Amino acid sequence: MTPAAQVIRPSTLAGRRLRLAAGIAFTALLVFAPLNFGSTREGGTETLAAGCTIATLLWFASSIFGGPRPKVPLWAAGSAAVLTLAAIPWIAGLAQPTSVAAFTQTHFAHIAARWPYSIVWRTPANTLALTLALAASTLALIDLAHTGAWAVTFGAALALTAAAVGCLALLQDYTHATGIYWRNDGRMPGNFAGTFYHHTAAGAYFNTAWPLAVALTWLAWDRPFPTFLTRGLAVAGTLGTIFLIAAHGSHVSRFPQVAALLVAPFLLRSLNLRGRRRALIAAGVVCTAVIVAALAGRPGEIRARWQLMFADEPDRTASVPPPESAWPGLIRDDLFIPGTAQGGWLGDRGEIWHTALRSIADRPLSGHGPGNWMGAASRHTGDPFVRTFFQSVQFSHQDLLQFAVEWGVPATLGWWGLLAGALVTVIHSPRWLSPLHRRLGIAAACGLAAVLLQSQLDFPLQMPAVAFNVIVLAALCWSAADSTRPARPAASVIP
Repeated sequence: MTPAAQVIRPSTLAGRRLRLAAGIAFTALLVFAPLNFGSTREGGTETLAAGCTIATLLWFASSIFGGPRPKVPLWAAGSAAVLTLAAIPWIAGLAQPTSVAAFTQTHFAHIAARWPYSIVWRTPANTLALTLALAASTLALIDLAHTGAWAVTFGAALALTAAAVGCLALLQDYTHATGIYWRNDGRMPGNFAGTFYHHTAAGAYFNTAWPLAVALTWLAWDRPFPTFLTRGLAVAGTLGTIFLIAAHGSHVSRFPQVAALLVAPFLLRSLNLRGRRRALIAAGVVCTAVIVAALAGRPGEIRARWQLMFADEPDRTASVPPPESAWPGLIRDDLFIPGTAQGGWLGDRGEIWHTALRSIADRPLSGHGPGNWMGAASRHTGDPFVRTFFQSVQFSHQDLLQFAVEWGVPATLGWWGLLAGALVTVIHSPRWLSPLHRRLGIAAACGLAAVLLQSQLDFPLQMPAVAFNVIVLAALCWSAADSTRPARPAASVIP
């Protein structure tokens, strides 16, 4: 090959630089989004949407200017296309959102005025922009993560940032902080943890990270020829994992930890922990995390919440809700009216889900508008609790149902096709791009499965930073499997 042939063309060099810039932008967002109060405060959603859009455009431009040909599975690309097509009526203004009832609009204004940092500032515009940006980012992240270096970079950035948030959560608990970052933002209506205003959101965020932290730490330890640098990284990873697991056990939520325990056996099986030394290391990490959580966390409050779950509750039979005209006089000091519409095990959550189902039946194709759960719920229930509790006013407590309410069934198939399809890819993958991709893919699948399990009872995907982590996990799953078909053996020719 002549020296002239070895010279990189300017277009190819530009493509590589644009691709590098896209990867750096995504990595920076993995750090920034959770540290910025989970991107839930005013302006956070818009910033994350703009960052994802810029990073995706850089990736797209890299393929135009001589970068590598994108490698995106057809199912993932098709799912993103379905979501985009379903969004066209909302982008073009052809569909109109369901109007919010006057009482709900006024009541939510009171909630926002009292607790401005305990709500998610979702509007039709920023929800539309963020959702489409996340879907497009998934394709870019899948392509980038085919390269082992980017897969490790994304996983390490996600895990290390979560470890920092975990350390913050433990310190805040230990010092009895009254606000995130020790800010004096006024008393919150719920329990905050780390950088998240609500403990269930923090639990979901930690679930996106701890499996990757465990896998990356084990990769650093399990090297045939360790060096001083790899041992240092292994020790740092171990400490980060301890703090991350401890923080996950120190917040007062419940189902996130249950989801973590359900996926843990699959992760441990993939790490090959056979042998006394490996088992002792794993047991030591867990025991140390438990001790740290007990010393810095809130074991008494956590125990009380679990006891409350198994305590015998007084029978509550459904009653006829009071008329809406009487609600202003029934609102308690905490700005909600206790539920009356449904008793039983599901209680108020069951009425919220029924509200979601009625809303979907009303507008199954287009939905009621991105970010417009409030409008849909206010028109499809007369239950005062659903219309006044600060969380049910914002969320359906079931992310699949809420997406269908806001976007319609076709768009929901596209969005969940990206997420559930990533899990299916890992489960049914016959081959892996590399042993590294296999471990990261399985770890990402465990984190993704834990969050999707929780999303059937809570609202983790409504937190922008958690949603971004989830699409990164999905991308790691999609990119881990080798999608190329094995070559068929040549047919023998019989003379």
